[in-house]
Amino acid sequence: MLRLEAAREAGMAARARGGGAVGVRGGTGSPSIFGTVRDVEQVSEDTLHQGERGTQVEPDIAMDPNNADDVVAVAQQGRFKTGGSADPGFATSLDGGHTWTSGNLPGLTKAVGGDFDRGSDATVTFGAGHAVYASTIDFGFRHDCPSAVGVNASTDGGLTWEDPVFPENDASCDVFNDKNWLGADTNPSSPFFGRLYLVWSQFTATGGAGVLRYSDDGGATWSSLIYVTSPTAEVEGLLPMVQSNGDLTIVYDGFVGGQDFEVAQTSTDGGLTFGPPVTIAAFLGAGDPGLRTGGLPAAAIDPTDDHMFVVWQDTRFRSDGHNDTVISESTDGGASWSDPARVNGPDPNGQVLDHFTPDVAAFGGVVHVTYRTRDFAGKHASEFVDQRYVVSDDGGATFGGELVLGPPTDLKYAAAVTGGRSFLGDYFGVVADGDVAHAVWTVALYQKNARYNQTMWSASIER
Repeated sequence: MLRLEAAREAGMAARARGGGAVGVRGGTGSPSIFGTVRDVEQVSEDTLHQGERGTQVEPDIAMDPNNADDVVAVAQQGRFKTGGSADPGFATSLDGGHTWTSGNLPGLTKAVGGDFDRGSDATVTFGAGHAVYASTIDFGFRHDCPSAVGVNASTDGGLTWEDPVFPENDASCDVFNDKNWLGADTNPSSPFFGRLYLVWSQFTATGGAGVLRYSDDGGATWSSLIYVTSPTAEVEGLLPMVQSNGDLTIVYDGFVGGQDFEVAQTSTDGGLTFGPPVTIAAFLGAGDPGLRTGGLPAAAIDPTDDHMFVVWQDTRFRSDGHNDTVISESTDGGASWSDPARVNGPDPNGQVLDHFTPDVAAFGGVVHVTYRTRDFAGKHASEFVDQRYVVSDDGGATFGGELVLGPPTDLKYAAAVTGGRSFLGDYFGVVADGDVAHAVWTVALYQKNARYNQTMWSASIER
């Protein structure tokens, strides 16, 4: 894990010094649709009083495809500089994002009665029958280096959670599991309807392979380990997308010959075997001084037409070394992908914005993208970071102007990682149907006598 992360961040740091061509496309003006923002609010906070007390990082969000009022977000809580958190938590809304109930995911870490020292990389999805599932990376510091991938289930829309099942639970200092993600087949016409997919990177002495397990009984039991990639591959950030016919496409960041690429692989047999890797594009993202941004792709599938979208931070359209958010689309089941195109518009007058850590959602030909921005126009980089949203009503061909969501994040009160860099998350979340999009991110704000004060926020954007 550390070697792949270090290599990716070294490349990002090098690109931050400049290079690339001037960008020519992106969003301008006001959004033509989805322009009404409501319920911009803090939805939970860290109450565990461990690690960097008062921190929540790296949230994900899901919406029930059969009940748009049911929205669930998850995040790390009580982040530690050296990795992981005291315990991941959740925030659930049963009224479309107006009000929220929050708490801790049970049975994972010692902070909540579990066996592991730390939990990380919380992600969430809805399965068939209104069930919701949260997955985490859980690890400890015993002599045998425990490293597991956990799954908690909820049958009441995310208000209460069952104790976890651990589809992967290794006790070897030669294995570390990282960057998990969940996907579910919720299409009744699919031959694999109800199947739950769990993907992640498994780092060993010989590689960082992309692996998978699946469950056909609501997460109670799981398949044997399946390799998505070669066992000696170096990949991270696997993201499963389930097509309406049951085909499964997984997107990830792959490291080959000293270069990162965004890559897709597709299974036509329910995740048992995968076709060859398809290169989407080279990853040309840059780092951000004093800030960890992740540098991983985000992906989404439009359930109404199976068009798939991948977004990431990238410098290819700029000459100043800063990032745009770029997007690529597949309309043929992941067999081919469009050239990357810039999502964001030109920088406002007087600003030099870096765009990073994006996410994407799609429904009914409308594509929603969120990302963070930081201004570099002054002598020094700004200590404040915004959360922004743009939308396309033509399938991702063009995007409307940005909306700024919520208050700016003050990096002085943000969580931190090794080296003193601020850390908001390697990913954030956005989800949408035909009427509303819900975004989730983290905000750090001044609080008297507090070293850290970073919480999970959400906003709803209506059509």
